[in-house]
Amino acid sequence: MFYKFQFNKLWYPQEEILKIIPIPRATFYRMQDELTEQGRELAEMGKVKIKGVKEVLWDPVKLVQFLNNEKVNQPIKYDYESKQREETRVAVGVFNEQQRKVN
Repeated sequence: MFYKFQFNKLWYPQEEILKIIPIPRATFYRMQDELTEQGRELAEMGKVKIKGVKEVLWDPVKLVQFLNNEKVNQPIKYDYESKQREETRVAVGVFNEQQRKVN
């Protein structure tokens, strides 16, 4: 399924991105920790760090792509991953529904 994403900003602060894509904060931090433990960059998840700007920003399109590719559409190995997948699936579903209303 293809969506045309519409956002008011190119990048969002963490507080705002978690309102747009309503992932529980603990799950969001766990995803970041897992990526870092794998030796991967958080930029893959959509994190944007700008020199001279203290606040961390997030690319919403990259984040949604990451969630779909890395979390929603991956096989489950451990019990906790089932809960994390469901939380992510719900968050992406809410986001997609908001986009349908905009388009």
